[in-house]
Amino acid sequence: MMAVEMAGIAKTFHAAHGARRVFERLDATFPRATSIGILGARGAGKSTLIRLIGGATLPDRGTIRRRGSVSPPVANTQAYHAALTGRENLHFVARVNGFDGDAAARFVGRFTQMEEELDQPLSSYTRERRSRFLFAASYALPFDIFLADEALFGGSGAFRARCADLVQARRAHATLIFTTRSPQMLRRFADMGAVLHEGRLHMFDRIGDAIRLFRTIDDGPASETDDGSEEEDEERLADEPFGPSA
Repeated sequence: MMAVEMAGIAKTFHAAHGARRVFERLDATFPRATSIGILGARGAGKSTLIRLIGGATLPDRGTIRRRGSVSPPVANTQAYHAALTGRENLHFVARVNGFDGDAAARFVGRFTQMEEELDQPLSSYTRERRSRFLFAASYALPFDIFLADEALFGGSGAFRARCADLVQARRAHATLIFTTRSPQMLRRFADMGAVLHEGRLHMFDRIGDAIRLFRTIDDGPASETDDGSEEEDEERLADEPFGPSA
């Protein structure tokens, strides 16, 4: 069974300097209970694809069918309100999605070792605390489909390693769809590989086949042995503002 099916998707963005067509007729299917890693060069449309799957962006035409609950993209700051406490934010997001807010707060408090900070406004969190909260909150609720755009996990040191273990635990019971420029991330977290290029998504059952195609089309892929791109994205996400404070 498929978790997500996309058929005939077209998407164009209009700006002052002109229109940019990202997809003209995109077809894609993502199997249920499978981890799919999507490689793509900068500007290939990876973020647009994730937003379309999650429903944050609507297609100009075409259909998207989702079977099951879908998470906001991992560490998406716009899902949270700066003036609310961590606990209040978790309760709100849980309620909107039909989940238990108390259970989510207990999980995040234990996992991040931030039980006391959960009752403080998000705007008061340090950079490291923001990062811990965002990534733990992303995996705190039992979504059927988890989405991640470039950053699967974050933080530093032992917490970063625990985050990676948490991703592995979640992918064992749910569908995980993530984008990256790091072939190493596919080898570590994906069951299937895909390459987004020139508005088409090329799917592969074998991770190595996806990586080989990516190497032929990307001028500067991330290092095979270094997932530093994840750390860079974690830092960027930690610096982004939360949702509006008023």
